[in-house]
Amino acid sequence: MNMKTISKTIGLALLLALFMPQSKAQEILTGFHRNEKAEKPRQTKKDVVLTLPFFDDFSKARLYADTIKWTDRCVMVNNGFPYQAPTYNAATFDVLDENGCVYDYAISNPFVAEYLTSARIRLDSVFEPVPRALTLADSLYLSFYYQPQGNGNAPEVNDSLVLQFGITTEHEEFLYLDYQNFSIGEIMEQMHTDILFPGDTVWAFNGCNPNLFYIITDTLTSIAQGSIAIPCDSVFTTVADTTWYHIWSAPGQDLDSFMAQNDGKAFKQVMIPIRDQKYFKSNFYIRFYNYASIVSSAQPTARSNEDNWNIDVIYLDINRSGDDGSYPMLAFSGQAPTFLGRYRSMPYRQYRSIGTAALAESFHLDVANLDKVPHEAQYHYTVDQVGGTQHYTREVDPVMIMPYQESGFLNCPGNGESPACPYVGQAFAIDYLSDTTSFIIKHYISDNSCNPPLIDSLVHRQGFYNYYAYDDGTPELGYGVEPANGSFAVRFDMATYDTIAGVQILFNHTLKDANNKYFDIVVWRDENGHPGAEITRLSGQRPQWEDFLYEFSYYRFNRPVMLTGTFYIGIVQQSGGIINIGFDASNDNSAYNFYNVNGSWQNSMKSGSLMIRPVVGSSYYIGLDENESQAITLYPNPATSTLNINGIENGISIVIYDMTGRKCYQGTYSNNISVADFSEGLYLIQVATADGHRFTQKFSVAK
Repeated sequence: MNMKTISKTIGLALLLALFMPQSKAQEILTGFHRNEKAEKPRQTKKDVVLTLPFFDDFSKARLYADTIKWTDRCVMVNNGFPYQAPTYNAATFDVLDENGCVYDYAISNPFVAEYLTSARIRLDSVFEPVPRALTLADSLYLSFYYQPQGNGNAPEVNDSLVLQFGITTEHEEFLYLDYQNFSIGEIMEQMHTDILFPGDTVWAFNGCNPNLFYIITDTLTSIAQGSIAIPCDSVFTTVADTTWYHIWSAPGQDLDSFMAQNDGKAFKQVMIPIRDQKYFKSNFYIRFYNYASIVSSAQPTARSNEDNWNIDVIYLDINRSGDDGSYPMLAFSGQAPTFLGRYRSMPYRQYRSIGTAALAESFHLDVANLDKVPHEAQYHYTVDQVGGTQHYTREVDPVMIMPYQESGFLNCPGNGESPACPYVGQAFAIDYLSDTTSFIIKHYISDNSCNPPLIDSLVHRQGFYNYYAYDDGTPELGYGVEPANGSFAVRFDMATYDTIAGVQILFNHTLKDANNKYFDIVVWRDENGHPGAEITRLSGQRPQWEDFLYEFSYYRFNRPVMLTGTFYIGIVQQSGGIINIGFDASNDNSAYNFYNVNGSWQNSMKSGSLMIRPVVGSSYYIGLDENESQAITLYPNPATSTLNINGIENGISIVIYDMTGRKCYQGTYSNNISVADFSEGLYLIQVATADGHRFTQKFSVAK
């Protein structure tokens, strides 16, 4: 029995179902396959040399690790895959290359999948307060936190996460001979002769290496024309060879087993003393990598992202001890919370209809004190309407936060509020003249009594666009049902009449896109808390994949559907094999997810959110990216023939949509785009940058 096959796919009655005929009913989760537009890897600058202390908690990075500190563009920096990381963001190892494809050498047996390698670190010396050599007496330690699986897929016991130390030595290596052309007359003059015979030796001259020579192959006289290329010098190159030493590794396991062995903590800290003199060099490196494996080819639609590991808070410095893994910082962890009680996002018109009923009474924040001593922390948050006038600040009484290594995250009190569970202070402002709006919510935690002060912040854009969303936009897993003709659906509730124009869906890629299968999109009425009569169906659809990471595709209905109250929207699969739709495992809305594989609808048994977003209203447009500032300037706006773009330094691509969601333009980044052939109207431009950011801005065309 193939244990790889068993562990990689989660389903109802799974151990039996995987080896029964395809008609066996089940709902299935798989790993997520990241799809990203191909770009050139960013490399750390060759002249970058780091000094102690070396620290990275990945909180300032987006998508990829900081190129000043790391040389690889493999692991993904994110806050969806890690479960209760010590700080905001962690680095996730998987089986995907930098372009989001399963490594073409991936097999069902463990293989090295991807690396996270530091830039060169000076371990020979420290430079503050005065330069001096490092010795064993300086008590040098490397620490980091790690976690298998997280919200993703669990690595098997034969998979592993590995740490190595590297030392680089340099030597000169012959590259090629450099030749110089000399006329035959010059050669004869140099040799004081007027004839050359085969076998004569011409030694290099005119400043060249005198030990190099050329052997004449033909008889040459003084009347001969032309030239001869004679070796002039040897060209060498400096080659750096790195010797890697195995330092630490951990076998794969699921998160529940890991936490049971780790006193219930989701991340475990590793403390490694550096006591070997051979590492105290000026060219020291640290490197993490993972052994991974994929399911067998018998399950092609499940061959996606697998074997996830997360690491966080990597810290290398002197004057440390094995029982002190602290670092002086207060930190938010995980995702910035929504203020809504049920959805992550909802249409503004629907929010206006129910107002405060859409809001949560309070929300949850993970707050950690990574220092070794308690800190009395001040907390407040601010709310600012984008393009509007609403602003307010809510402060919470100071609270003592105990060290994370002792107590984990700050707990909520039995009653009242704290930085871990603040109240929603006010309802969002109502603007009856706008169809959409958004609010920037910034959270701050600090202890200003320290020197320097300990401060951290967390930012969330609360959007009210023209779609409903339960998910946060990150699919840690993939979802589907068996057998053919199986269905799954998501429940939504509208407080007032509106039209459903279509649906956004995020599909995961699988190896060779084995999930490129036909399906129908269906809207159902409610029948006693389950999908009932069919309202409309969009038949014969197939997965669509966009060019950007975590990009939803839009499926427009033939005619908008007018609805109010409860409705369900989902998919009927037309063939066997899971369809691998995006599944947000970090936000549990299973109460609103349903599946039907035997003629009756049931609540989903999988914790998470299906990445299906009904689009409300007569037009389709894209909300501004969350957690992004509007860094681009467009002019002239309205444009007539050319649209100019300012504010982007490392753009790689541009996509322009009209208000129906139709893609009007796609190409590489340029500071100006011709819109001469565009019709009059409103458009959205999305600019992607090489460091993983994406900016969206509206503009109009007028003739």
